[in-house]
Amino acid sequence: MYKKLALYLAIFAFGAVSTWIIPKALNFSQDHHQFKDLVKKHHGSDQKNHIHDVVNMPGLQGKDTTEEEVNDLKDIFKNHRQITRTVENLADGIKTVTETRNDNLRDAVVRHVVGMVSRLEEKRDPRIIIQSPTLGILFKGSHVIKTEIKMTEFGVEVIQTSSDPNLVKALKTHAAEITDMVNRGMGSVHERMSK
Repeated sequence: MYKKLALYLAIFAFGAVSTWIIPKALNFSQDHHQFKDLVKKHHGSDQKNHIHDVVNMPGLQGKDTTEEEVNDLKDIFKNHRQITRTVENLADGIKTVTETRNDNLRDAVVRHVVGMVSRLEEKRDPRIIIQSPTLGILFKGSHVIKTEIKMTEFGVEVIQTSSDPNLVKALKTHAAEITDMVNRGMGSVHERMSK
């Protein structure tokens, strides 16, 4: 158990390095036009010609994402049926457990969860093309969100709470959106984006 915990802590440290230090060291562009071009490529110039590229999944690209983050998201979406997820709504937040018996997929899930918590704490919204609007709310209010992460035998448990009722509502909405994505994959994203 201690070896597994040490492995996940190493993954967390690697995730922090790969999502924050390396991009800064390499001076990756934060160019707004580059992000707009990605959105335009994914949705078409009139926002009605939505392209569904299930191989390359361009909608998983963001303004500030690494190749590893995008690849983890691809694995998660392609293998969503192998993931189980439970959500408990708390008075002041949520408790989620996300697990899989697939070792490689579990690593991708844990890296994604730990990486997103790290981003939230650093207010570094990746601005992924397909991301839910609730993420913007959570990033803006991240300074009043308390997060606890615990590794489980097959994945990760996250408890997120806040004293702000609007953030509690956003946490619950986002947790439900993630669960829907785990259950239905990219179909859930396309449905949400078409509304």
